[in-house]
Amino acid sequence: MIDSGPFHFSPRPNRAEAIPWMEWSDDAFERARRDDLPVLLSISGTWCHWCHVMDETTYSDERVIELITRRFIAIRVDTDERPDINARYNAGGWPTTAFLTSDGDVIAKTTYLDSDQMLEALTGVQESWLVNRDGITNQIDTARAMREAERVAEAGRRTAGSLTPSILDVALDILEEAYDDERRGFREPLRPTEWNDPVERTPDETRARLRFPHADALRLWRYAHHRRETPEVLERAVATLDAMVTGGLYDAIDGGFYRYATQPDWSRPHVEKLAADQGAILLAIAEVALSEEDAMDRLREPVEQTVAYIRATFSNSLGGITNAQDADEGYAALPDAVARSLVPMPVVDQRVFAASCAIAARGLIAAGVAFDRRDWTELGLRAVDFLVAHMRAGEAGMYHAWDGGAQFLGLLGDQAHSMLAFLHAYEVSGLEGYLDAARALARALQRDWREPGRGFWDTAAGHDDTALLAEPLMPVAENVAVAEAFLWLGRLTHDERHLQVALETLSGFASGLEARGLAIADFARVVDRLLSAEPEFKIVAEWPSGEPDRVADPLLREALRLPLAARTVQRLSLPQDDLLMRQLDLPLDRTRVAYVCVGSVCSAPVTQPEALLPAVEAASAAPTW
Repeated sequence: MIDSGPFHFSPRPNRAEAIPWMEWSDDAFERARRDDLPVLLSISGTWCHWCHVMDETTYSDERVIELITRRFIAIRVDTDERPDINARYNAGGWPTTAFLTSDGDVIAKTTYLDSDQMLEALTGVQESWLVNRDGITNQIDTARAMREAERVAEAGRRTAGSLTPSILDVALDILEEAYDDERRGFREPLRPTEWNDPVERTPDETRARLRFPHADALRLWRYAHHRRETPEVLERAVATLDAMVTGGLYDAIDGGFYRYATQPDWSRPHVEKLAADQGAILLAIAEVALSEEDAMDRLREPVEQTVAYIRATFSNSLGGITNAQDADEGYAALPDAVARSLVPMPVVDQRVFAASCAIAARGLIAAGVAFDRRDWTELGLRAVDFLVAHMRAGEAGMYHAWDGGAQFLGLLGDQAHSMLAFLHAYEVSGLEGYLDAARALARALQRDWREPGRGFWDTAAGHDDTALLAEPLMPVAENVAVAEAFLWLGRLTHDERHLQVALETLSGFASGLEARGLAIADFARVVDRLLSAEPEFKIVAEWPSGEPDRVADPLLREALRLPLAARTVQRLSLPQDDLLMRQLDLPLDRTRVAYVCVGSVCSAPVTQPEALLPAVEAASAAPTW
C-alpha cells in the first residue's frame, strides 16, 4: 500500500525523504521569496518506474540532498493528486524536474536526471540565480508574453459554425499516416504536443519506438467503419488489439494491460498498470467486439482476465476502483503464476481518483454488455455507485480524490468523466438517480467551469491560483469529454440546450486539426456524432427501473448490443417518463414495447429483440421532415 502521507516515494529503499520537501502552497513560494531562493519542483507518480529510480539514486545521493537543502526550496507534487499543476509544468514526461522562480515561473525543466546531471543542473540554476538574475527575468518576461499572445490567438480562433463532416476524414487521414501496418500500432510523434499525454522518458528510449494503446483511435476506427462502411479500418482496429495481446502489452499471467511498450512490436513494456488504461482499453475492445464476432471470440479471455485483475487488484471494499499498480520489472519478468505467487505483488496505490474510477467503470460496464456478463456490468455499476455515494459534493460537483475520505474539488476531468459514467450507468440500468446525478454535474459545469459560448476551463472558479495556476487552461481532451456528456444528455432528454453546449464547446477546437496528431480521434468521433442523426431506442417497460421485466429487459439488452456507430438507449416507464414520451409523440397506453427514433421519425412499436435492427434501418431511411 502507498503511504498516505503528503509525499509518495519509491517503495524500495531510498533517502529521498531526507530532502526537506514542501507541499505545493503559497507558503512554499513565500518562503522562496523571503529567503531569495529558486524552487525545485519534482512531479512524480506512484506508478512511475523512473520516478522511483530517481528517488533511489539521484535523490538519495548525499551531494544532491545537501545542495538542494542549502540552496533551493524543494516542492514535491504527485501528478495524480495534482493534474492541474502537472498540466502547467510537465516537461514531457515523468519524473518532471523543474526549476522555478519564487513566483512560480519556469527557469528550466527536464525529466529524469541522474546524480551527476542533477548536480550540474542545480549548480547552473544556482549560478544563474545569483549572477544572471536579469537574464532570468528577461526569459520569464518573454515566456509570459508568448503565453498571453497564445491565449489571445486561441480566443480568436474559437468561432462557432466550423464543424463539418470533413473533420472525420481529416482524422482518418491522420490515423492512416501514423499507422504501422507491419507491426500494427501507431507511431508516436517525435515530440509531445498539447494534445498528447506526456511520455515518460528514459535514458535508452526514444518516442519513435514507443507504442501506446491509443484506445480512442481504435474506437474512432470502429465508429468510422459503421458510418462510412469501411471494413478495412475495423480490421486494423482488430489487428492492433490482437498485437497488443500477443506482443507483450497484455499481462497474460495476472491479467491487465501495461501502460505502453518500448518497442514497435509491443514488446518490452513499461510494466506499471493504471486503472484508467484498463477502462479505456476495455471500452475499445467491447465496441470492436460487438462489430466483429471473430474478435469477440479471440479477445474474450484477455477481457475475462483483465476484469478479474481489476476485481482482485483495484476494487476496494466500498466498490471504488483504485488508481494504479507500481512498475516492478522483477515481478513482471517471472515466468508463471506459481513463481509470482511466491513473491509480493507490486505495490498498489489505494487512492481513488474520480476521473480514473469513472473511466474504469465505463470499461467494465461496456465489457459486461458486449460479452453478456452481468457480473462485469455490476462491478462497473458498483464503481459508479461509489462515485455517487463518496465523491460527490452536491451541487459543487465531484471531488478529485478519495483516500478514506473525499478531498480536493475543482478539476474539470473529474466532472467530465463522472458525468459520462453516470449516463452510461443510466443507459444500462434505467435508474433515474444516475440521470439526476448527470444533470447535477451539467449544472455545476455550466456554473463554475464554463466560458459562455466557448468551452470549459480546467479548474473551477475560486480554485487554487498559486503561481501558474493563476493562468487558466482550456484543455482539449477534457472539453471533448464534456461535450460528449452534454451531447449524450441532450439526446436522452431532448433538451436542445445541452446540444447547444456541446456544439459551442466543440466549435472552439475546430481549427488546426492536422497539427493535433492522434489525439484528434475523440474530437472527430464526438463531432461526427453531433452532426449525425443517431438511432434512439426508447423502451417502455411495464415495471419501474430496477424491477425485472420479461419483455422490456431483452429489448434493452439487444439495443445495447447492436453493431451501430453510436446510439442512445433509454428504459422508460410510466408515469415518470410521460413528459418525454409526449414530446416524442409516443403513445401513453402501451408498455413492454420499444420505439426506434431517428431524428423526428419513430418506428412502430417493436416487441421482439430481433426486430430492432430492421426498425433502425427503416427509420434511418425515412425522411425526417
